Amino acid sequence: MRPYSEQVLRALETRYGPLPEGVPSVAYIFEPGIEGRCLYISPSVEDVLGYPRGQWLEERGLWDRLLHPDDADRVVSNEAQCERSGEKLMQEYRLRAADGRDVWIRDEMTVVFDRQTGADPLFYGVFLDVSDRKRMETELERLALYDPLTGLPNRALFGDRLRHVLARRDRQTATAVYFLDLDRFKRINDSLGHGAGDEVLREVAERLSAVVRPEDTVARFGGDEFTVLCESVGGVLEAVSIADRLQRPLRSPLRAGGAELRLSASIGVALVEPDSDGDGQHLVEDADAAMYRAKERGGARTELFDTAMRDNAVRAMRIEQELQRALEREELRLFYQPGVDLATGQVVGAEALVRWEHPQHGLIMPDRFLSVAEETGLIVPLGAWVVGETCRRLAEWQTRPETADLHLSLNLSARELTHPDVVSTVLQCVRDTGVDPHSLTIEVTESTAMADGDTGFRALRDLSSEGIRVAIDDFGTGYSSLEQLRRMPVDIVKVDRSFVSGMAADPTDREIVAAVVGMGRALKLCVVAEGIETPEQAEVLRELGCDIGQGFLYAKALPAEEMDELARVGLPALTSSAASGKFSRRV
Repeated sequence: MRPYSEQVLRALETRYGPLPEGVPSVAYIFEPGIEGRCLYISPSVEDVLGYPRGQWLEERGLWDRLLHPDDADRVVSNEAQCERSGEKLMQEYRLRAADGRDVWIRDEMTVVFDRQTGADPLFYGVFLDVSDRKRMETELERLALYDPLTGLPNRALFGDRLRHVLARRDRQTATAVYFLDLDRFKRINDSLGHGAGDEVLREVAERLSAVVRPEDTVARFGGDEFTVLCESVGGVLEAVSIADRLQRPLRSPLRAGGAELRLSASIGVALVEPDSDGDGQHLVEDADAAMYRAKERGGARTELFDTAMRDNAVRAMRIEQELQRALEREELRLFYQPGVDLATGQVVGAEALVRWEHPQHGLIMPDRFLSVAEETGLIVPLGAWVVGETCRRLAEWQTRPETADLHLSLNLSARELTHPDVVSTVLQCVRDTGVDPHSLTIEVTESTAMADGDTGFRALRDLSSEGIRVAIDDFGTGYSSLEQLRRMPVDIVKVDRSFVSGMAADPTDREIVAAVVGMGRALKLCVVAEGIETPEQAEVLRELGCDIGQGFLYAKALPAEEMDELARVGLPALTSSAASGKFSRRV
């Protein structure tokens, strides 16, 4: 190699600036090639990498030997391209320091040619230690892509890996996504504290990670939800087998918060099978829908996604959007199911039932939209509207002598009853309308009354203490004990319609109704029978001592104006006018 003249070295400094001394950056001049000599390097190199300056000047190929093997091909290739093109080059890579550390450096260089002597080109550049910045970037990446509690990939990283897997799938095997939700996890947080809940989540993360293959991905999706991505799955049978493998370690007891716990999970599975033309982009949503099906069927089980679930999910989303608009556009209506004193035949009150007056589809019954409202949380503003409308109707009745003594009841779901604002919402409506709180009844099912530990019980107790009556709906279909019933602030029990309808054909149903009525009388509770459709049923209930009846025998749910007329003229007028078409809008 022909040596560079002193004039060229001085020209380098003139063109690119003086070679810095005593600063954190390291300036250098190297010959290209693996065995290229170091012609110049600033003394600061010893501070950065720990090797003395003389070693760099004397030992050929030292730079190449210190280059991290994972970076070597990329760096050498870039430098060769720089030498050919003459363009400036900036790159980052690792060099092994004298103490064994890997030091990240940012290297900016250019290639210089000596046109006077025709000598081979030289690399002239400066590198800096950027290890601290790299560590910060790594930490920021970890925070952005990994869950800080469990150390698992988070939702963003899981989605990125899923996209890569789907892009490269070979269409010879299936790809599966598992959506896993811990059953009854909220009880752990509520009873043992969030610290214990965090312990459980970390342990679940470890157990799930231990039973999957190295190439699979376990992620924490959020809360107590985990997702698992498995590629190269043989088909449905293997996918189900993997789900069983995920369930198994959760059944082993674990300790958290000083208590021994046994867990279970609801798992939804979605597959892109080898012969599928779909791109699988909806796999997570599909697995989530299947998981909810597993929840609905009692939990601690696995459900495979089918297209009907996606159709249901799309339908539910559409209902949610339209129901939100219905609340804003005041499309909801209250209908009223009359309650009749079985001893006198007089109307004594009604149950308020919500309907949706859809502009295109007409009157929509609650079984079409209430479950979506409950799932999405729209039940809270919807329920607040029902409470307000019920109190306003009751206030109107109490201004007229013929309807002043009537009672109105409304239903609260589990989500409404456990909402922190439920008591204040109801009491504020009572105060704003000035209704007698004793004329308002809150109806809940047995399971709703027991919702969320004691939260539902406390809400009912607070409402009862203000004079509002409490009714247990569908009594006999839940699991409340007599002791729980005695403790609850209950004024009314409602016999479920299934027992009433079966009285004629099944003596057992009649005995159940008799037992409920007897228990109600013993506890000094009012007993209401639902679903009365025949005079014979009404007569039996009257003989058993049941207080109030509801059902099609008397009237279906009526719109407000018809209920007002019924409340004014009484049931006999309704019965006698039925043939002439009066009160025809019964639903």
